[in-house]
Amino acid sequence: MTLATASLLLLCASALRGVPDSTTLTLSPGYTVGLPAGYCVERSKGPDFVVLYVRDQAAPKKPVLAGIYGGHNPRQPECANGKTRQWTANGLSFKSARGSEGCAEFLVQDGKSSERGFLHLWFGPAAKDHSQLAESLIASVHPAPMPVNPSEPPACK
Repeated sequence: MTLATASLLLLCASALRGVPDSTTLTLSPGYTVGLPAGYCVERSKGPDFVVLYVRDQAAPKKPVLAGIYGGHNPRQPECANGKTRQWTANGLSFKSARGSEGCAEFLVQDGKSSERGFLHLWFGPAAKDHSQLAESLIASVHPAPMPVNPSEPPACK
């Protein structure tokens, strides 16, 4: 099953069950991401970057579903015994590494705009039990209108 097919099935299943839609977050340095319904964000801000940890709102102390770095100096995706892949979607370039123990990392950039910077996303331990939600997070990445006006994500309490 392709990533696009899995995302479409997840959206259709959510609509049929009456599950609330995801919340669109606008992130600096210029991307939008669909935060799954019922999830919150723990944020860590650096001098020129932000790191978000996506968690289940009902259990914010449980393992992280995914992490998101937004800035201009990302790490390259890397997984032990990993296989890499590159593709384009939504006008953006994606590079991924997937490996053993559920490791999955993604680097996203806009090849047409260095001003936009990068997103580096990775799956946390909770992605093993909620793989469709984690995959839908990756599929939801889009470029945001520039200049960026970041949104305030729902904070984990």
